[in-house]
Amino acid sequence: MRDRLAAYAFAALMMVNGVAADARSEAGETQKADSDLTGYWQQADGDILYFTQDGSSLTSRYQKRSANNDENDIDFTATVHGNLIYGAHRGPFSRAMQKKCALQIWVGMGLTLSDDGTELTGFRGDRIVDLKTCSAKNSDPVSLFYTRMADSDILQ
Repeated sequence: MRDRLAAYAFAALMMVNGVAADARSEAGETQKADSDLTGYWQQADGDILYFTQDGSSLTSRYQKRSANNDENDIDFTATVHGNLIYGAHRGPFSRAMQKKCALQIWVGMGLTLSDDGTELTGFRGDRIVDLKTCSAKNSDPVSLFYTRMADSDILQ
C-alpha cells in the first residue's frame, strides 16, 4: 500500500513537471519569435546601427562612417537569451590610438530588452589607454541605450 501511494505521488509529480516543462518550452518559442532584434537601432549619441540576429547570435554594425568607426564596423557581438543580451562590445577609441597601439579593445557588455521590444538598456565595460605605453586598464562602466527604429525612419 505504501509503495502504491509513493508511486501515485511520483506519477503526479511527473505529470505536473511535464506540463510545466511543456508550457515553458512553448513560451520560450513564442518569446524567441517575438524578440527578433534584426533591424535598425539608434544609440543615445545618434549613431545608427543595423542589428542582425541569427538564432541567439546578435551582431550590431555601424551604418555610417564617423571619427571612430567605418561603415560596417562591428559595434558589438552578443548572445540573446530571452530579454537579456550579453557579449563583447568594441571600445570607442580613436583611429589614431588604434593605429599607434595596433590595438582593438573589446569589453564585456550586457543589455536588457524592454517589454515592448523597442529599447535596449545596459552597460559595457570601459578601458583607459595610455598612449605612451599603449597599456590599457579597466575603468568605470558606461551606460548603453539603443532605440529600435522603423525602416521608414531610415529612408528619410
